[in-house]
Amino acid sequence: MIVGKMRRIINLRSSSVVMMLVLLAAMSCSSDSTAIPEPAPTATQSTVGNEGGALNMLQLPNIADTVERVRPAVVSIVARIVRQDRFGRQSVGFGSGTGVIFDESGLVLTNNHVIEGGVEVTVTQDDGTQVMAEVIGADRLSDLAVLRLPGDYYPALPLRENGALRAGDWVIAIGNALALPGGPTVTVGVVSALGRSIDASPGITLYDLIQTDTSINPGNSGGPLIDLNGNLVGINTAVLRGAGQGGGVALEGIGFAIDIETAQQVAEQLVELGHVRWAWMGVFLADLVPEVAAQVGLPIREGVIIQNTVVDGPSDQAGMEPGDILVNIGGQDTPTVSVLTRLLKQEFNPGQELEVEVFRVVDGDGSREMLTLTLGERPQQ
Repeated sequence: MIVGKMRRIINLRSSSVVMMLVLLAAMSCSSDSTAIPEPAPTATQSTVGNEGGALNMLQLPNIADTVERVRPAVVSIVARIVRQDRFGRQSVGFGSGTGVIFDESGLVLTNNHVIEGGVEVTVTQDDGTQVMAEVIGADRLSDLAVLRLPGDYYPALPLRENGALRAGDWVIAIGNALALPGGPTVTVGVVSALGRSIDASPGITLYDLIQTDTSINPGNSGGPLIDLNGNLVGINTAVLRGAGQGGGVALEGIGFAIDIETAQQVAEQLVELGHVRWAWMGVFLADLVPEVAAQVGLPIREGVIIQNTVVDGPSDQAGMEPGDILVNIGGQDTPTVSVLTRLLKQEFNPGQELEVEVFRVVDGDGSREMLTLTLGERPQQ
């Protein structure tokens, strides 16, 4: 009896072990959520950037390959500058910066302030070759200049529009920061904003700038700002550091670059004419502040205030008066000075005749006046 019971127990245990093994095998072959998962598929690719390059949103962009392609077109620039004081004594200094070859014939675009006053300009290519460059044109109003290198068949980064740049797009700055030896410095950031304006020097305001958090340092001036596809989107120009207005707010470093549309327009004229022909109204301007307009009871909230006119200048001859508010020129609204400046730079030409609309207040009564304005050419500075 005892032997029979033991045999039955052993048979039951053996059957249980077999059943457990069968169940485990079935589970390993099943699609149950407790099974070991297969490697997850790669993340879906999203279209980002100016030209719609496909980038994995879960990965950082590949900067090194882009920089390697672009670097041969980036050059270091050193200008020997001779200054003379009011007593006739001369002093020699040096200015340094960066440039980008934009045509294989050896045309280089850089900032005007890098080479301004230079009597000798030395350009160092990415492979270490040094050549003397000729300044073929410069423009203080846009802070751009074009140099020519001897010979041809240079690696180049063309000046062309590459689609709509957007705030948040990745950008890369390449430049001769602080003139450090060992090649250019590469920094990465994003487009912070578009259409910015800054006072570059007394009497000169730069408009339609790209604002970026990419680190820009002395020596970066004139270097390329590129997108992830290696396209030129701007020319690095300025950086704000230190204390903000009033000295109360610390700035971490806000960089600015000249947009590619302005760079292309200026470069073409510098190559063709040696200077830039800017349409000119001959006026001193200020924005109409909506809050102030409301306080004084003006029926308009946007426009450009004519603070003063140049005697016998285009606006003076057209009949504009100090205090007039320009609201339209050539069929285009002018809500701000920045918009008007862009129109004069990009839409209109010297010698062009335009209908302008101004809002004028006489003896407390406001009215709209239509005038005919013939644009002049801005005097060279």
